[in-house]
Amino acid sequence: MSYKHFPKPVRIILQQSQEFTIASAWDALEFLRGWPAGQAGRAYRIALQHCMDALDGILSPRKAQASFMAAAREAGILATAKAPA
Repeated sequence: MSYKHFPKPVRIILQQSQEFTIASAWDALEFLRGWPAGQAGRAYRIALQHCMDALDGILSPRKAQASFMAAAREAGILATAKAPA
């Protein structure tokens, strides 16, 4: 099975200072299955479907990544890029 790697990994930070790196549609799907309680809104449902579609070859990994990032942003767990010093 192809994991359908994202163009660039996505960093997620949970409230307990746990950091995760999501590098593929498969990683995203696994993370989505354990999504933070009470934060499974519309963006979450779209990301879940898009990741499954990417694994099936229906959508590109880039589209699945964008949907996953939107869901993470909506849930407030998307790590922001650090500005260069």
